[in-house]
Order: sequence, then C-alpha cells, then structure tokens
Amino acid sequence: MKTLIVTIVVYVSITHACKCKTQTTEESFCAADWVSHVRVKLRVSKQPMPPGSARKGLNNLRYAVNHVRVYKRPNGVGNLPAEIYTPSEPPACGLIIEAGKEYLLAGKIHNGTLHTVLCGQVLGDNPTEELYENVLEWSKVPKQLQEKLPTINCEKKE
Repeated sequence: MKTLIVTIVVYVSITHACKCKTQTTEESFCAADWVSHVRVKLRVSKQPMPPGSARKGLNNLRYAVNHVRVYKRPNGVGNLPAEIYTPSEPPACGLIIEAGKEYLLAGKIHNGTLHTVLCGQVLGDNPTEELYENVLEWSKVPKQLQEKLPTINCEKKE
C-alpha cells in the first residue's frame, strides 16, 4: 500500500511539474520583452494581478525589486516597473526567489506590468542540469554571460 501511494505521488509530481523547452542564450534573450539584473527587496504572496491582466486569481507572487542593470526593455519604455509578478503554483512555472538576493531575470510586459516565469530565463548556452529550469542568482551568472548580455542583437537577419 505504501508503495502505491509513493508511486501515485511521484506520478502526480512529474505530470504536474513545470517543463521548459531548451533555448540558447540568444533565443531566451530575444523572446523576452525585458531582461534585468535585479535586487529583490520584498516577496509578497497571494497577490491579485493589477487590473487589465489576463491572469486572474490570488495565486500570484509579487516581488518588489531594484533594477541594478537593465539589458533589454521594450521600445518606448523608460524605466521598468519596480514590481514583478509570477504564478505561485509550480505547474504554472512560477519563480520562487529570495528577498535580499540578486538575480538575472527575464520576462514579458503586459499593460505596463512585468511578468516572469521559469521558462525563458536567460542562461548560458550550456547550462548544467542543476541550472536548467532554474533562475540564475547573479553571483552564479558566468562572467562570459555577463559580458555577452549587453552585446546581444535581436534584429532579424535576412
């Protein structure tokens, strides 16, 4: 009986886990609306999305951040908002990060609100298994990637 319960729990965990497709550094960077080195000031759970958002409900995390350095922002956007929203449920690929730490984050912007999920984070081209489907704490961003970020060109090549 114990074996059956463990098997069911493992199966449910696997089928409901977040799964991301593998992308190169450039693919992730260019698919994102914004990419930033952030310092997380505060994490607040059970947050509703701002008005006009497609994602409803209270199962969101809101992070208050300082943008240490912005590597990409949408055209026409001056300063990125100081709040980032992510789903709190693991199957929805939400990010669980810690206040007081710095991260390299990427995401989308909808109606002036920053959103991020686990899939599409900018990693090195050969992430180790421990980094894949994860978010990079800034202290673990390889020097080569730090130097590459400001030089990535997302213009379509004919």
